[in-house]
Amino acid sequence: MYATAALAGAYLALHTAGVPDTADIAVSAGLLFALRMAAVFRDLHLPRLRHLAD
Repeated sequence: MYATAALAGAYLALHTAGVPDTADIAVSAGLLFALRMAAVFRDLHLPRLRHLAD
């Protein structure tokens, strides 16, 4: 889910900046892949919600 949002955000930012479509997709996909691999190899996770005791 987060990967899709990141890919869409990167694509829209580059598209708005006037970068050609082919470069938009290539740069967005490369950035997404690099960030995902960094998260996997460094064991990075988003914070998890904790259930607060009543």
